[in-house]
Amino acid sequence: MPTYASKRLTASEAAVLTIIQQGYGSQNTVDEVFFTDADEAAIFVKASIGTSPVMANLTNLAAWRADGTISGDEELKREWLRLE
Repeated sequence: MPTYASKRLTASEAAVLTIIQQGYGSQNTVDEVFFTDADEAAIFVKASIGTSPVMANLTNLAAWRADGTISGDEELKREWLRLE
């Protein structure tokens, strides 16, 4: 069962959360982040209209940004977070 709480977010996970907040709204708080059994930080993103367009695994997205799998913030926004 996922653990809800701000156990800890790395700086790179928090940076991804900030991008989510900028694109979808401040209702996507650290308190909405949960940790999987594999200790990965994730969030069911909430749009301002109340829908949940995407689930974001902050741990994976942060790692892929760091290793170049995701080339930059624009690709992250467009391809992974569905922000236009």
